[in-house]
Amino acid sequence: MPLAADQHDAIKLVTSELVTNAVVHGRAPVNVGLYLSDCRVLLVVHDSSRTLPVRRPYFDDDKESGRGLFLVDCFAARSGWSATALGKRVRAEFEVPAVPRTRASLAARRAQIARAKPPLYVRPHGLALAAAI
Repeated sequence: MPLAADQHDAIKLVTSELVTNAVVHGRAPVNVGLYLSDCRVLLVVHDSSRTLPVRRPYFDDDKESGRGLFLVDCFAARSGWSATALGKRVRAEFEVPAVPRTRASLAARRAQIARAKPPLYVRPHGLALAAAI
């Protein structure tokens, strides 16, 4: 089911804010993930800086920047951040219409999983493909 225009725009705006924060205030590398489940979209931005974000009040002062997390709070259903071993992870969640599940879609997904390549494992003496589970 396609997203409504306002949901699409909200996800784009929050993605822009979080990626901009990671580039301006964080350290490279910056990784972005967008994950879809049955009724939510999860946006995760990871950067290598251990400095956690600070939320500022919207009317903090006359600066032209510093309100990105306020926008994230306005448009995302939930948001937050956490320290990781390699920096920090900032996330935002959006509620979206449920993806209808039909027998045909489940069968197609199972077939896609069955065709997927097995993971590649590195062994001390070279490379070997793992057996499909």
